[in-house]
Amino acid sequence: MIFVKAAAAAVLLASAVHADMTSYPEPLADALAMTYEAPEEAHWRYVMQVTMNDASMQVRFDGSQPDGEQWQLVAPASEDGLADILVDVWQDLNQPDAEDENAGDGISINATEGLFFSSDTADVVAGDVVSTGTNRFTFRPDLGSDEEDDAMRSFMTGELSLAPAGHVDQIRVFAPESFKPHVAARVHAFEMVIRFDRIEGLPAPIMTSLSTEIDISAMFQRQQQAVRFEFSDVEYVEP
Repeated sequence: MIFVKAAAAAVLLASAVHADMTSYPEPLADALAMTYEAPEEAHWRYVMQVTMNDASMQVRFDGSQPDGEQWQLVAPASEDGLADILVDVWQDLNQPDAEDENAGDGISINATEGLFFSSDTADVVAGDVVSTGTNRFTFRPDLGSDEEDDAMRSFMTGELSLAPAGHVDQIRVFAPESFKPHVAARVHAFEMVIRFDRIEGLPAPIMTSLSTEIDISAMFQRQQQAVRFEFSDVEYVEP
């Protein structure tokens, strides 16, 4: 389904083409260059709050643990207390070997790449940058390169703001109006918002929250989904 794929793409933030930033205003170009690619041997620890519609869960990630043991359910206390809409999310987190096989079929977090503002995230800003005020810009967004992304791309617009410290504070990608990416589907509303912040001692800004809201009609059914990820108690260890 398009609405599930869009939310997954938002979390993974994988862009196939690197944008040319030489023509961007200097504050924006500098902010988009504040990236860091963590080495494979580095690991993260953080708490993640996941909210889907009216259901939520809190989990803890520890990248120093073996695959399959990196995620711990904090609240509710056991899987039996999870709302049905979150059961698949929790199971996916604990099945790393199935991640590639099931890509696009649900919500997933690429924990190995961590939370740093990365070049892939910067490439969401694909061009047509316009300054709309002090440290505020609009842009043409790019969320990916497959068929479904191509169908939605032309209907999207982007907004970006910079923090006083100079890093990217927020990226917002949204559809200004309802559109039909395919003959059998209509997207009534789409919005993705990503927030970033700096933590003392870390080499780049980190993602602190990501939310996606989408309202779609397809196959004679209307479906609405709101997904939010919030990250706290973040620790990063690099050898």
